[in-house]
Amino acid sequence: MDRRELKMGAKEAMRVAAISPYGVTIIYGIIMFIISGVQKALDDWGMILFQTGEYEDLSQLSSYVLISLGFFIIYFLFSSILDFGYQLLCLKFSNRDSSMSYSDLFIGIRYLFKVLGLYLMMFIFTVLWLFVFIVPGIIATYRYSQAVFILAENPEKGILQCIRESKEMMIGHKFEYFVLELSFILWFLLLFATFGLASIYVNPYVTVTKANYYNALKPKAAADYEYTAFT
Repeated sequence: MDRRELKMGAKEAMRVAAISPYGVTIIYGIIMFIISGVQKALDDWGMILFQTGEYEDLSQLSSYVLISLGFFIIYFLFSSILDFGYQLLCLKFSNRDSSMSYSDLFIGIRYLFKVLGLYLMMFIFTVLWLFVFIVPGIIATYRYSQAVFILAENPEKGILQCIRESKEMMIGHKFEYFVLELSFILWFLLLFATFGLASIYVNPYVTVTKANYYNALKPKAAADYEYTAFT
């Protein structure tokens, strides 16, 4: 697959998009920054408890554990919904879909349990492979890499069906996908050099390129169906 063509297509799709991919990325980034800030505060609280020995106070320890567990659920909820919405929008950018809107970033709420279930199952399967060895765990991430796009384009499909179809699509393409991600290494270095500010451009560029890859990779039979992404 021609990486240069995929990337040029992503740039063109971003240029003609009905809404700003950079604006979407900023909204996504601000929300995740706030959530990550709360998580950092909880981590600092835990560190203080252990450094001062206050973890021996059961009331303090139980409060920390309960709040941390509750926020972990909230973090997983928001991050899954936002990531799904972001990938859906990038797929719409790739498809030049004029129905896109900023509210699509939160469209995962409409199919909350299916979205959460998909991310949870991918996480569980990947962790199980990591228990076998690190390399199989890394390979698993590529094996399931198309599942979110599949669900975004076909919301009627089941969780395991999306995962299974992603596995089938990636047969013989996992190394190719790895090379595609590796080709962005200089852009990722730019993220570090700019303390993440470059993500406003880099994140949509990378994700729309991956959406282009998905469109090029998916079975032709699926490409012949009417586009059914969330609207």
